[in-house]
Amino acid sequence: MRLATLLLSAGILGTALAAPPAGAEEQPRYGAWAGAQTSAEVKALIDQLNALIDEADKAQAADPQFIEDLRAALDNFQNPWQVRLLQDDFRDGNYTANPAWTVSAGQFKVDLRGSSSIGLRSQVALPGTQASGKDVAAALLGALLQQPAATAKYASIFTPVKITNAFAMRFELYSKEKGGRLDLGPYQGSAGNVAYRIAYFPGAQPSLQLLRIGSQGTTVIASHNAALNLEDGALHVIEWTRDRAGAMTVALDGKTLITASDRGIRDPFDGFLMINSGGSYWLRSITIDGVKS
Repeated sequence: MRLATLLLSAGILGTALAAPPAGAEEQPRYGAWAGAQTSAEVKALIDQLNALIDEADKAQAADPQFIEDLRAALDNFQNPWQVRLLQDDFRDGNYTANPAWTVSAGQFKVDLRGSSSIGLRSQVALPGTQASGKDVAAALLGALLQQPAATAKYASIFTPVKITNAFAMRFELYSKEKGGRLDLGPYQGSAGNVAYRIAYFPGAQPSLQLLRIGSQGTTVIASHNAALNLEDGALHVIEWTRDRAGAMTVALDGKTLITASDRGIRDPFDGFLMINSGGSYWLRSITIDGVKS
């Protein structure tokens, strides 16, 4: 059930959808857009609707199935990414099963400390200069063509998984050294030459970029230009969401750093890739959620 149906049931959209009176001058179909409601206004509306649903439920003022449908519609509106596509915290001590990852360059290892997994570790000697876009593009291609290169100047690992075009990704990450570069993101096709990626540059400015990879090369969609310090010995959480309209946000430890929109890639993805172009990183866990088709 769409949210509009829910709002109609509350009488919120009634006047907006009412037909104009007979004889009235026809108005333009579209007017100037004043912008989206603020998050505070949306939260207030959701709270009000939840209260109305609870009241109707207690008073048995509506069919129980209808009440359930209303709750489901609100849940879906608040969290549209309700399909778990991938989850791995590496507590099983390996990356070869459940899910299976493929190393295509460099080396990866799962570090364990007692019964607590520290995560999927990748260490690559820091380059004399920041990894170029060409080097990372070569790493992407090599990864998906499955051409292992133990002596490569990068390390890459990927896992095939169907990912909807709208998604919510969450990474728990340790970073140890300034310099270098880490790329993470979903890809399309057996060659992986179409992809979205987050690129992290420890100790640099910009420190975070949202990228689109396509036939025309790499496009920087948006950047966080201030320096970030993920090398403080703490575990950090990166959250990346993309909705059906192409609106994307990237947040670090609950704070939104990048907000952008891009519809350059509209089809589902075929897997997830991580490339280390210099530095020491531990991927503690990864979760990817998608939308219902």
